[in-house]
Amino acid sequence: MRTGLRALGGALAAAITLVCSQASAAAGQVVDFDAAMKGLNFDPAKADGNADLKAGPNGLLDADEMALMGAVLADPKLDLQATGGVDHKAVWFAFQQAQASASADVKSLAGRYPTAATVVAGYAMLGEASMKAFGAMTSGFGAPLKGDYTLALQVGRFLGPDGDADGDGVSNRAEYAASKAGGRAAYVKAALDPTIRVAGKAAPTLAGKRKVIGVVLYPGFEVLDVFGPVEMWANVPDFQVVMIAQKAGPVRSAQGVLVTAEYDFTTAPKLDVMMVPGGVGTYAELENPVFLDYLRAADRQTELTTSVCTGSALLAKAGLLRGRKATSNKLFFSLATQQDASVDWQKHARWVEDGKFFTSSGVSAGTDMALALVARTHGKDQARSLARTLEYQWNEDATNDPFAIQ
Repeated sequence: MRTGLRALGGALAAAITLVCSQASAAAGQVVDFDAAMKGLNFDPAKADGNADLKAGPNGLLDADEMALMGAVLADPKLDLQATGGVDHKAVWFAFQQAQASASADVKSLAGRYPTAATVVAGYAMLGEASMKAFGAMTSGFGAPLKGDYTLALQVGRFLGPDGDADGDGVSNRAEYAASKAGGRAAYVKAALDPTIRVAGKAAPTLAGKRKVIGVVLYPGFEVLDVFGPVEMWANVPDFQVVMIAQKAGPVRSAQGVLVTAEYDFTTAPKLDVMMVPGGVGTYAELENPVFLDYLRAADRQTELTTSVCTGSALLAKAGLLRGRKATSNKLFFSLATQQDASVDWQKHARWVEDGKFFTSSGVSAGTDMALALVARTHGKDQARSLARTLEYQWNEDATNDPFAIQ
């Protein structure tokens, strides 16, 4: 009986602790990181030590980076998960864990530096490189960081210099550089507002009610991968096709043809449909984190995401096709399958539809896929009419794949 009561009491205590923690998270928490840093004799206007030990300063004032964290902690209503960004509760719980661990780790320093634990927690939440850099400093004072900072390191992908706090596809580092003239307040606002992407300006909204189809170019893309589908989509009155690349301006295709990208990744409008072509340049982009991050960010807002040829390898590498059916160019099929084994790769398919994702086989198959997309959005009769108008013989059967792997 006594044992049962003791167990019940423990359960009630745990429940009360959880409720109190959730209530505190809901209420927000004001943390003065500037004061905490001054308590360690750090100058908030100059300190820039949040970097890999070999890389040196990262160009962002540490106090400004922590101010972003402080804004999230203080706003219990902040939740940017819909755009792939951060939310208050996750940051609040991470900070509690980090500060508790830091309090134990730097206990020997607390008498002289009472704000040390707060500063340690702040650096930990800016990412692993930041924590290592600061941990090297505390270790020099006989206080290595051995506690549990798991949650803090997880939110570092949102709050760190190369994170993306609001999920708008622009890194915090880029938001900082663009808003530097406006000071800390401008940076925090830009980093926590998905509609602000460059120099405090909102991402462009194209005129009219047409659906925006964005073709993501890169050096070495395949010409027909792009212009087969574009020929179809550009002839649909309520579609507007735009070209996007990591850097706006001319982009050279695998065939040597230059195509102009109107937008770069930071100025591109919100896309209703995204298309990623294939080509020999795929290999380089598979190792380009900026390119892959843009695909992830743009996909969060699209109604439909599509690829032609080895473009599906890029979608797979970005983690967008997990657990879905997809296909790719049959001559380079292994390139796609190597990117994500969880994808149900279809060896016999002209194109594949799975939810919002359309992936097509090699090169010319993209045109058939593009018409299938029109059939999805406007009906099969309009897709057939469009094909006839352009004197194109549409292969309407997605399973009719003359180039399938046997």
